Amino acid sequence: MLSERLKAIISDLEREVAQVERATCLALVGELERLKAVTWAKVIWPPASQPGQQSASAPDRYLTVPEVGHRFNVTPKWLYRHKNQMPHSQPSRKVLLFPEQAITRWFASRKST
Repeated sequence: MLSERLKAIISDLEREVAQVERATCLALVGELERLKAVTWAKVIWPPASQPGQQSASAPDRYLTVPEVGHRFNVTPKWLYRHKNQMPHSQPSRKVLLFPEQAITRWFASRKST
């Protein structure tokens, strides 16, 4: 059951989505999919074993493929090809997420070698 706060957030989101210009819809769908994947990650993994989670008060943020590509100057194709060497989560076949702190450390360790 959703809390009243979550119901209000969803209601506000529905009103905002109705106002979004058509050209922005694809970006919005991408962000909604990212939020969906992060939510699934919370369902799938027990709290103590969520990748990259440091404490209940400061969970790690998950980055999408475009965010990691932009931040570390790599292509999406490169990320998919090398994903098994990196810390990542794949809650569904089409969604690939990277814990922000862990992937930052991973790229930093590659630069130092």
